[in-house]
Amino acid sequence: MRAVKFERGEKHTVSSPTSQLTHIIFPALARSRKALDLARAVEPRPSPPAPTDDVEHESTSFFAWLFGRVGMDSRGYRVETLQRRLPACLRVLHASSLSHARRILEETPSLVSVAMSATLVGVTSFFRDAAVFDLLRQEVLPSIVSSRAGMYVWSIGCSDGAELYSVALLLAEIDALVGGLLLGTDCREDALTRARRGCFDADAVTRVPPELLRRYFVETEAGGDWQVCPQIRRSVYWRAADIMRAQEPGAWDLVFFRNAAMYFRPEVAESLWELLEKSLRYGGVLVVGKAERPTSAKQLTAIGPGVYRRIRT
Repeated sequence: MRAVKFERGEKHTVSSPTSQLTHIIFPALARSRKALDLARAVEPRPSPPAPTDDVEHESTSFFAWLFGRVGMDSRGYRVETLQRRLPACLRVLHASSLSHARRILEETPSLVSVAMSATLVGVTSFFRDAAVFDLLRQEVLPSIVSSRAGMYVWSIGCSDGAELYSVALLLAEIDALVGGLLLGTDCREDALTRARRGCFDADAVTRVPPELLRRYFVETEAGGDWQVCPQIRRSVYWRAADIMRAQEPGAWDLVFFRNAAMYFRPEVAESLWELLEKSLRYGGVLVVGKAERPTSAKQLTAIGPGVYRRIRT
């Protein structure tokens, strides 16, 4: 085992072969025992006929190469969903074709994260979906923190962190920010860089209640932008991770996995729902997109639009 320093300077232990987090705050039985690889676990589809559309074949090859550059496997993703993002990916790279885009990325590897962000769009905002956060504020958070100290929250595909920061603000308001863990993971390094800075423009903070904006944000010297105060930023961890390759250890009280399942092939999404269900404590809550239904998770029951609680069956 080796000690690793995270953003706020505290030391936790990490098992080195798989770089899986094994937070000492979680019981040993709650930790993952091995790294996941859902893309490889899925039964391979029969080989299709040779593609008649050279563009489709080229795009599949391009995404396999692009994902491989960041240690990810594109096979678990819906081909049609990725292909819809091709124009945006080419625009952000100023590329005229996929072969041109690949040359650009080979010559300038720092742009790989930019291309990934254009392909896997991260959409989030402060207090996204008022009904969801009203339910969290009025019922879910108080019921969990009343039973013990600390709250364990995992935001998957956290993007710039606005959603996880929203939870942190609510916990700070009920004096429950200390003693737990708030973790945001994303496969896009540029998104995590923005999350760590915690800096947002005026439009991004319009949904933050004025009293919370005054209490927990600082206007930047240049003016116009707002940065989350150090107290809140220090309470949150950020980590690069691929949900198909690594399941975070522990039993979580609250997990956000919003509008992400649509990117995955149906069989992969079903496996993910089951894994996320098992990652929750009994009584823990999973927040998904309003149109998403974790049908393969048999211990989840809806308590609000896009909000599910794990129950004993």
